[in-house]
Amino acid sequence: MSDGIKRFRGRIATPPDPFLVTARTQRRVESLVTSVGDKATVLNVGAGYTDLAPHVVNVDIFDSGTTDVIGSAMELPFPDACADLVILQGVLEHVKDAAGTISESIRVLKPGGLFYTEMPFLQPYHESPIDLRRSTRPGLATLCAPLTEIESGIHIGPAATLAWFTRELLARLVSGGSPRIYAKASSLLGWAVFPLRYLDHFLERLPHLHTVASSCYYLGRKD
Repeated sequence: MSDGIKRFRGRIATPPDPFLVTARTQRRVESLVTSVGDKATVLNVGAGYTDLAPHVVNVDIFDSGTTDVIGSAMELPFPDACADLVILQGVLEHVKDAAGTISESIRVLKPGGLFYTEMPFLQPYHESPIDLRRSTRPGLATLCAPLTEIESGIHIGPAATLAWFTRELLARLVSGGSPRIYAKASSLLGWAVFPLRYLDHFLERLPHLHTVASSCYYLGRKD
């Protein structure tokens, strides 16, 4: 059933997310993993439930079932200069020390190794387990300044910005601070606004719209 649409016991089905991670982004990460080769050491830090390829080492603070190594992004349990590629997706907004986390990633990279990360710019607060920061595209590049930038740009597009903030603002206003009312309002409004996200198939092709993007990405190289 499309997007997991279900109704049971009179509850409102959970709507699809208001944001869209397009095939373009998925191909970007997949091509990075492929480009370094299956003999390379690739660390997917804060991997969660993702499993990018058999040779990728999934690192997280909990065992998701696909986790290979349990460890903190702020203190990676790996020696210096051991990795050819380090990937952080949806991590930097949740760690207490973003600069320290990037420094750890740089530490474990070999000279010439690649670093890829994504970070929210215009997104509502979301816990996992806490939400601490946002960054513009130039801000993310500055945070990664010890590296040489290869490219950066839109990760999640501006249509998601509009859809997500519309849902969140209206649901919070309607709820009056009640978590129960908020949950119901968020679900109902989620069904109304989520189709907007499909505009990002087009909008994220326009690089100047990074100024209103939901999330940005950065790819750099260790000298």
